[in-house]
Amino acid sequence: MNTSYRIARLIDAEELTIMSMELYTEISSRKDFTENKIVATLRFYEQHSNMGEVLMIECDGGLAGYSVIFRFWSQEYGGLMVGVDELYIKKKYRRLGTAKQFIDLLIASERMHPQFAGIELEAHYSNTLALKLFASLGIPKNENSFYIKLLKE
Repeated sequence: MNTSYRIARLIDAEELTIMSMELYTEISSRKDFTENKIVATLRFYEQHSNMGEVLMIECDGGLAGYSVIFRFWSQEYGGLMVGVDELYIKKKYRRLGTAKQFIDLLIASERMHPQFAGIELEAHYSNTLALKLFASLGIPKNENSFYIKLLKE
């Protein structure tokens, strides 16, 4: 399978919205998610490309998925971290190594930066496919817990 990646643009918003809604429908804790924010995300990363990007994942010319990645400095780890905020692969392209290849290439690309320290991945605890993927990549579960208070309620 020939896989390629490209930076998403506003013209991709409709396809991204569909995939994003499919992702959040699959996550049991987010079934109440109704407002898609993909256009705001695309616009933000167009203006702040050093902080991350939205990537389209294509396999053999077909749209296979997308990922929202971000970068931040970690005092704890002493360097730049790349985070995968969302990674969605359409069902047709799952279990073909598409997500694993994406993460492997993302790590290889980020390693080119001399201050790269690591990667941060998140998944809902019920997403067994994602958890198996992380384990197969040798990425251990972190003991830290996340606590989030939204300020735009």
